[in-house]
Amino acid sequence: MDIATIIGLAGAAALIFAGFASGQISASLINLHGVVVVLGGTLVAMLINTPLKYLTRAVSEFGYMFRDNNADAPEKIIPALVSLAEQSRMRGLTALKEADPLIAKGFLHRAAAAALEYNDYKFVRQVLETEINQGMDDMNEVANIYRTMGVMAPMFGLLGTLIGIIGVLKDLANPESVGPAMAVAITSAFYGIFLSNMVCTPIAGKMRAKVWLEVRTKSMILEGVLEIMQGSMPLVVERRLQSYL
Repeated sequence: MDIATIIGLAGAAALIFAGFASGQISASLINLHGVVVVLGGTLVAMLINTPLKYLTRAVSEFGYMFRDNNADAPEKIIPALVSLAEQSRMRGLTALKEADPLIAKGFLHRAAAAALEYNDYKFVRQVLETEINQGMDDMNEVANIYRTMGVMAPMFGLLGTLIGIIGVLKDLANPESVGPAMAVAITSAFYGIFLSNMVCTPIAGKMRAKVWLEVRTKSMILEGVLEIMQGSMPLVVERRLQSYL
């Protein structure tokens, strides 16, 4: 689990609880109309804006921000690549068959398999770089969905505010209707800002950071496998990969 994400969520929950406990946040903020306007409007707009397959992937990849990437950190993968380089120097490229299939979601194993199957330095680089770039583009598209929601949510909050103000202006002669109408106006803006700044934008930012870490790790693995294909000494492989730290 990503400790920073867990601490952030716990901190947000603590702030909300403290707000209710101190009376700074009251039950009057709970407004079903504002929730429907902000959440409903944002979801409908995203359905119009984004293909369904990307929306479903955005939901399935939501747990990505909670995953701990420490197991695939570059400093932990370098020893595995150096070990493969040592074995390859002694036994040839067939030693790549022993690549750990769990490292970097199986990317090391796929890179080693490509090196064994094609034994063509340029072709292997081209194939694996295409895989890296395609994976990065796909995850960036998922992150952009949350980023777009972060832009739309405050706008629908503003729309809820306008609806509330219209309700006030239509019935100024009735003081009893002014309060509920203003509640709709203010709470809708609150929901939009909260959804954008506490949910959508942080998710997009965390995904972007994790994607770049994953790309750096896969690029390092690619360079390591290519060095092994060229028959580089283990010390040279290690020095080459340490540049990614």
